Amino acid sequence: MQRGDLNLIIGNMFANKTGWLITRVETLREFGRRRILVFKPTTDTRSDNGFIKSHHGKKMAAMEMPIGDPKALFEILREQEIILGCKYDVLAFDEIQFFSANSGFYQIIDALLGRGYYIIAAGLALDFKCEPFGSTLLLVGLCQNGNNIMWLTSFCAKCGEPAPLPQRIIDGNPAPYNSPQILVGGKEAYEARCYDCFELPGRPNFRF
Repeated sequence: MQRGDLNLIIGNMFANKTGWLITRVETLREFGRRRILVFKPTTDTRSDNGFIKSHHGKKMAAMEMPIGDPKALFEILREQEIILGCKYDVLAFDEIQFFSANSGFYQIIDALLGRGYYIIAAGLALDFKCEPFGSTLLLVGLCQNGNNIMWLTSFCAKCGEPAPLPQRIIDGNPAPYNSPQILVGGKEAYEARCYDCFELPGRPNFRF
């Protein structure tokens, strides 16, 4: 069996990662006639149940899977293929940063590629601490080349320059470094910031 291919959509918040994912799936379905199953982690409560949703309001139906047991994906996939009556061509995953680096998500994607699935995945590169977030950057190692990675950026809410960093805001102030890594939210809790405008109180200082 020929190994499948992985395409990653990586970037900051408000860079339209989900919008690009939805557009890619729509194009493959309509013009490529591909059979596609879309997944989202149950942690993504920002979108409606059973849907992925961009910040611009574009929606698409999706299967929900628990982040604590990504192996549940295999059972969901098996059930859906029984209903479909054949194998899916493409699997799409949104918000992959919610699958932790030690959850086994990397190994699951590797196994799916080995079974010939074409995979599209979208997620945040960094968390609000400017540190790698979940499985997103790990999956870079499964891409066959750099052309398989689309890296998106936003624009700084303060100065309008390109903004690669997610700024968490709590009660109008930058969230401190010791805050929990995961806080699901949109524009009420986050901004895109450039390095000059980014603030993180309590961040360990490794400068020299």
